[in-house]
Order: sequence, then C-alpha cells, then structure tokens
Amino acid sequence: MNFLQPLFIIALFLLGSALGSFISVISYRLHSKKTGIITGRSQCPDCEAPLQTRDLIPLISYLYLRGKCRHCNKEISYLYPLLEIISGFLFVTLFFKFPFIDDALNVNGNFIFLYALWGFYTFILIFTFLHDLRYFKTSDQILIPGILVGLIATFSSLTPHLIDSLLGLGIAVTFFGLQIAISKGRWLGGGDLRVGALMGVILGWKLTVLALIVAYMTGSVVGVTVAIKKGHIRDVKIPFAPFLVVGTFIAFYYGDVILGWYLNYLNIS
Repeated sequence: MNFLQPLFIIALFLLGSALGSFISVISYRLHSKKTGIITGRSQCPDCEAPLQTRDLIPLISYLYLRGKCRHCNKEISYLYPLLEIISGFLFVTLFFKFPFIDDALNVNGNFIFLYALWGFYTFILIFTFLHDLRYFKTSDQILIPGILVGLIATFSSLTPHLIDSLLGLGIAVTFFGLQIAISKGRWLGGGDLRVGALMGVILGWKLTVLALIVAYMTGSVVGVTVAIKKGHIRDVKIPFAPFLVVGTFIAFYYGDVILGWYLNYLNIS
C-alpha cells in the first residue's frame, strides 16, 4: 500500500466525523426551528452559551472537555462522539466499496461519482437515523432532496435503472401505505413511508425487499427486548426509521452476498 493511502483514509475518516458533527447540529436546529440552520452559531443546548471553534473539533473537543460543557459543566451526550465515530467509519468503508484512488494514485472516475453519490445518501441516512432516534420524527427537508437526487441518478449506467428504482419505490410505498391505512397511523407514520421511498429509489427493488426484511427482523428483536424489560407491550414506542437505515446499509454493503447465498441455498442460482 502506498504510504499516502493511509493518510488519505484518515482524511476521509476526519471528513466523515466532521459531517457527523454537522448532522447533530442541523438535526437540533431543524427540530428546534432555529434560524440559520446552516450558518447559525453553535451553542450549548442546556445553557445556550455560544461555542467556540475549539469546542467543535470532532472527537477531540469531547475528550478535551471530558464530556462536559465548558460553560455550564453539564454532561454532553455520548451520542455526539458516537455519531462522529460511526460517520467517520462509514465514509471510510465507503472508500473500500468504491476505491476511487489506487496504490499508484490513479483515479477512477466512475468510483468518484459513486463515492460522492453514496456519500450524499450516507449523510441523509445518518441524519434520518439520529433525528428519528432523538425526536421520533423524520425530516422532509432532508429526505425529499435525497429521493429526487436518487431518481436523477438512475439516468447513469452506474446506478439502479429507473424502472428498478421505481419498482423499489412502489414496493416500499405500497408496503408502508397499507400498514398506515390499516392501522390508521398507529403502527407507522408518513415519515417511515418516505424513508421507504428513499430506500426503494437508491437500492432498487431486490435490495429494498432485503432491507425491509432486515429492518423488521432487527426492529422486532429490539421491540420485544424493550417490552420484556418494561414488563408489558402496551405503550411501548420505538422509532422505526433507524432500523430502516440499518437495513439499507446492510443491503447496500452485503445485499449481493446475502442474495447469492440465499439463491444457492434454494439451488436457484
């Protein structure tokens, strides 16, 4: 491996961590309806003291401040550094999926396009995971642009074909729409339907079905575990979009392997 590649991978991790930090900021501002969502000054959510640049360095600031606000000494949620680590990790793994620069520093234009595209999707998916986990809601301001970009990207030969994406979208929207209609919104909300639409567009129909299966399996396990700990199932609420995001990432990274194994198991391949 060229000695520059490890430095490049570290740079991608730092980029992902910075984006993870930014995601936590815009999630809070969108929920709180703060002005200056992109350009506004960051502040402590407890004492609302303005934060300086040295307070906003991903991971390092959290460690330096020992997980507490410099001004009010309130504890900073562990979700912030955890989000930065996960985001950095995903942007690195995305490079291994689409290695657009090799050991000889040759550039692959197709992989640059796919890395940038899925970097954009990854940003949206991480935001959706965090926002629903924290506030039990999704944001159309984030999801709708993702769906539109996904549909535009289908005109490239490097992404799922338009028909494939529309089939995926149709499957997800129909699946969630029926559940919302039957339960009158008690099981799922419109936000979950729009997350499903994004999944369908960016994955295509086969991987969308796999992602939904993974999401419902993991969601069921967590839901049953929470119900057991509470001692009852009544009024147990868990956000579902995070499981859809996990299912999307698993389908994206391992979907072809899982489907290949399943078809071999059925002797269909």
